[in-house]
Amino acid sequence: MKTFLLALRRFLSSQHGSLSWSESFALKAVSLLLALILWITILGFKKEELEKRVLLKPLHSPDVIITNEIPNYITFTLSGPRVLLKKVEQGISAIQPDYRQAQEGVVGFPIREDLIGELPTGVRVVSFSPAMVQIRLEKVAQKSIIVRPILQGEPPAGMEAVATVIPAKVAILGPKSAVEGLEFIPTEPIALAADGSAQSTEIGLEVDKMQKLQLTGDKTVQVKIRFKKKK
Repeated sequence: MKTFLLALRRFLSSQHGSLSWSESFALKAVSLLLALILWITILGFKKEELEKRVLLKPLHSPDVIITNEIPNYITFTLSGPRVLLKKVEQGISAIQPDYRQAQEGVVGFPIREDLIGELPTGVRVVSFSPAMVQIRLEKVAQKSIIVRPILQGEPPAGMEAVATVIPAKVAILGPKSAVEGLEFIPTEPIALAADGSAQSTEIGLEVDKMQKLQLTGDKTVQVKIRFKKKK
């Protein structure tokens, strides 16, 4: 391209006396346009590295649940011409290992370069992280369990608080081992009235999401509190 521009410049110089101003301007514009096209082309095929986070979304049957923490994304580092990297990036979809036929247990999912699909010539995977994902599957169980109100503060002297919860039980869903070990679901803390007056409040429930537990019905309960004399 440099040789072409030099030749074009010599031609313009030799034609200086015979070309009109408009013709000279047009030739200069053409040379500038060609230089711009060449610059864009070279820039587009310049080698670069691209870090791409690809969603990890394992498939499993509704009868099992993933009970351990797994990464939401797998990070790939790609190398190649910029124009090809952009095209590859747009075509990468989520990684979805299929465990719909799997039962309980721990399975290892090795990460490979081909998980992001076929790459064009000139583009390659430099690295990826993590190299392996451990996935623990456990049977799902559901249970109806009592709600225990958590009361904070002290009732007036000589009195005791009596709490009624509506509904008294709620349905909970989660890993079989966690569900079977539960004896009750606590409410969020409820502050007792200092003057001993009756109270009624709608309150949320404290569910251990770290154990992958979730409420399938009521998310809140009504708690009515009254005071009576101690026996």
